[in-house]
Amino acid sequence: MDVSPDTWRWIWLVIAAALITGEMFVAGTFILIPFGLSAAVAMVLAFFGAPLVVDWIVFVVLGGALFSVFWRRSRISIAAMKSPPGAGHDRLIGAFGRTIESISGDPATSGLVKVGGEEWRAISDLGPIDAGSTVEITEIRGTRVVVRKTPEEGSK
Repeated sequence: MDVSPDTWRWIWLVIAAALITGEMFVAGTFILIPFGLSAAVAMVLAFFGAPLVVDWIVFVVLGGALFSVFWRRSRISIAAMKSPPGAGHDRLIGAFGRTIESISGDPATSGLVKVGGEEWRAISDLGPIDAGSTVEITEIRGTRVVVRKTPEEGSK
């Protein structure tokens, strides 16, 4: 099948539309959009009468360059979204607090612990803990902290 140079402008239009539309179905990766944009530039060049070889060179080189720019920027933005150490609920592991409500040894029921000005529902795997006791957070399970009683300072 012989395709005329005038037909290539429409082929580039279809390629550009397909790649740019396809990007909507590939969430957050920016894999297709650079080549869709380079196909659009190749289409414009084809409308101005550029040879097919030039269109292909523009498509491949510009697409590759745009891909590397988009890829680098997406990796930077993904890295920026990660929480730094000590952020989120993980910052509580190893922290000390004081029980406001007693904690039974039953994991189905919880007590209340105050840690650094925040109140958290708490459970204990190591038996009951009385209200007013100092506890250390050992783990996070869902929306509850798992605590263990620490020896009171000054007691022997």
